[in-house]
Amino acid sequence: MDSQWFVLAPLSKAAHASFCVLLLVLLVLLLFLLLKQMPAGAKAASAGLLLATIGFFSWIYWQANTAGMSVSAKTLDIKVPLYSQSIALSHLKLQHARQINLQDKETPSLSWRTNGVGLPGYSLGWFRLESGNKAFAAISDSHNVVMLPTDLGYTLLVSTADAPSFLA
Repeated sequence: MDSQWFVLAPLSKAAHASFCVLLLVLLVLLLFLLLKQMPAGAKAASAGLLLATIGFFSWIYWQANTAGMSVSAKTLDIKVPLYSQSIALSHLKLQHARQINLQDKETPSLSWRTNGVGLPGYSLGWFRLESGNKAFAAISDSHNVVMLPTDLGYTLLVSTADAPSFLA
């Protein structure tokens, strides 16, 4: 079986706005830093750190727009910035996989981010669910999420552009 590629749901307007505001704030800080009177070494080090941070978040934003999943005969590969995963299909509890809306009260919801990126409209990385269970999330559309339990001690929560065909 050839691998099938599934595009993750595109970033929402809120996620685009969050990234743009974050980058704008970092650029304003950089401008403020460059105009401030301070020793040249401190200015250079601070500007370098800010430029690296701007580059890092720009890269995450760029990669978030091209994220996806690949399903082959043996593995599910989730290609997302920083947190790409490769999971053997044998570890997925496919009989319990389903499409959910995180806005519904009766579905699991994210509680604490333990390691990842959390911006309005975009959640990526490791989280705790309200139930206390561990979850790996790549969510850009909370209304269209695929929930895939695993036997590895965590659940996958992934937004995909076409959940029904992914689940099929």
